[in-house]
Amino acid sequence: MAPQDWISPNSTDYASTPAAAPRPVPAYDLRPLAVGEILDRVLSIYRAHFWLLVGLSAVSAGVSVGVAVLHLVFTYFSGITIASPSYGLVNAGFLFVQSGLYLIAYSLTLAATTDAVNSIYLGEPTSMGSALRTARRLWLRCLGVAFWQGWSATWAFALLMVPLLLLAIPGMRGPSSAILLVILEVLGFLAVIVYGAIAYLRNSLAVPAAVIEDLGVRAAMRRSKNLATGRIGRIFLLLLLVYALSLVAAVIQLPMVFVLLRNPASQHYVAQGITLAVSFVSTSMVGPVAAIGFCLFYFDERVRREGFDIEILLRGASAASPPPGSAPDAAADSADALQPAPEQI
Repeated sequence: MAPQDWISPNSTDYASTPAAAPRPVPAYDLRPLAVGEILDRVLSIYRAHFWLLVGLSAVSAGVSVGVAVLHLVFTYFSGITIASPSYGLVNAGFLFVQSGLYLIAYSLTLAATTDAVNSIYLGEPTSMGSALRTARRLWLRCLGVAFWQGWSATWAFALLMVPLLLLAIPGMRGPSSAILLVILEVLGFLAVIVYGAIAYLRNSLAVPAAVIEDLGVRAAMRRSKNLATGRIGRIFLLLLLVYALSLVAAVIQLPMVFVLLRNPASQHYVAQGITLAVSFVSTSMVGPVAAIGFCLFYFDERVRREGFDIEILLRGASAASPPPGSAPDAAADSADALQPAPEQI
């Protein structure tokens, strides 16, 4: 047998199957975190991927501000003034269109941001295009979750109208009845605020569950309630952080607000345009913080309750190991190739 017919042990020709590509390593260690650590990671992810996250948030902010700009341009060129009878109808029409388009864009942005944060946190590649492609498939589901969250937090406010209906009953319009009504309204308002906040916090992890686990609206809401049970106080601190950032953004708009309030009977087109521009920038910058925080609280609860960190380690181990039987077969084939045929000895 000629020497060139022998296969070198260092040759790669005997590898029958390529090695499996290693699974991406999570960018952050998966372990139970304190609230301060979660908020620190929220800001860390926000800073490290600022343009990606702000760009996604600018989609919904741009839709809302865009409709407002169209409203401003329409009132300017149509000559409609504040004293005009049609001014209220025009405002109502644009407000309706703005609210509908914003809800759709907000659902798209929320799904895209959650998908991007999921990939960033688990060390997987992501981009604005891939996040938006995922959001395009899930935006209707996230819209249903957003409606459910809003309804669960606000439906109790309708009950505050019941005491007002008592005034229509004859004999219930005296001073004592009015005082009792005011007391009931104040107590009811405080109770409804507390209940609405708790209901919203219980459902706050539904969007990450819907996007990451590909759950339907009802299943995502149920999943959020299970994960958030006993953790509402922790998630509430995230809302306080978002509220503080929103206050900072509102302070930036105060000069323009003072200009608008000096003469509310005039249009102040320039001041309104500047206010819309500032609103677009501030909304785009503050918007991603809540989505990042909810996603991280979702991961933290899965680590605490379900051992999600161990699941990720097992996934990486199974992805890195070759398929069963592939390595022994390759070794056996190479050993057979190294043995000379009987007729060649």
